[in-house]
Amino acid sequence: MREIALATGVKNNEIIEFLSSNIKAKIDFCKTIVTGYSDNNFRYLLFACEDNFMDRCESVLKSIIIDYIEEVYKIDYLKSKIKNPLCSSLAFNAYIKVLALFDKSTDESALSKIIVFNQTFFIDSFLQFRLAPLKNHWDNLATLSSDNMILFNSSTFLDVIRFLINTMDSLAYKVKVVCKGDNYSVYNMENKNGKVKKIADCSTSIDLITNVLNLAPSYIDIYLNEDRQYEAVSFLSNIFMSRLKIYMRT
Repeated sequence: MREIALATGVKNNEIIEFLSSNIKAKIDFCKTIVTGYSDNNFRYLLFACEDNFMDRCESVLKSIIIDYIEEVYKIDYLKSKIKNPLCSSLAFNAYIKVLALFDKSTDESALSKIIVFNQTFFIDSFLQFRLAPLKNHWDNLATLSSDNMILFNSSTFLDVIRFLINTMDSLAYKVKVVCKGDNYSVYNMENKNGKVKKIADCSTSIDLITNVLNLAPSYIDIYLNEDRQYEAVSFLSNIFMSRLKIYMRT
């Protein structure tokens, strides 16, 4: 049995929480031991796996760390570099999300090469020092955006988001969204005549937009059950245009 320890400063508790919840959800194919403890400076997540499963376990563990960097750390980094102009918070957050997704495959390729597990993997120092080349690239994205802030105050802003979405690989032929009050359920239609798979339950507009943009679907069907204004639905409609259809549920 081999052991790996993931460590982060006690002030960055959310990192371990993200990793812990995803490890327990995704590594269910072998007998593993996941536990943790804290001292005065660090919080540790201990991960143990039988030797014959370790390569596969490390691969999944690496993918979870990459997910954290792409879904949380990179988003926060870009937000710290790009100041919100006079557009809505929803539009700005959606733009940051699309910008982060735009070169996701490049990030994933680079990260997969530099994440190496020894006895203890110190996440804070990895994020601070090992990500320097990627951060330089992210800085270039932020500078390009900051130099063109006029885009946020014109219809061209939506054109930019459409362009970024259209350059991404589509991960779903069709997405179905069911709106119930302030909550949303997102489903992936596997193909034209295929099965329906629930992707997420969302409680906020930005959660809905994030889950839909992650899939970059070819088409979207949205089902509403009441006559009200949905900011997220309006935003998605402006982005996907004729590829999005709205239905009223009875």
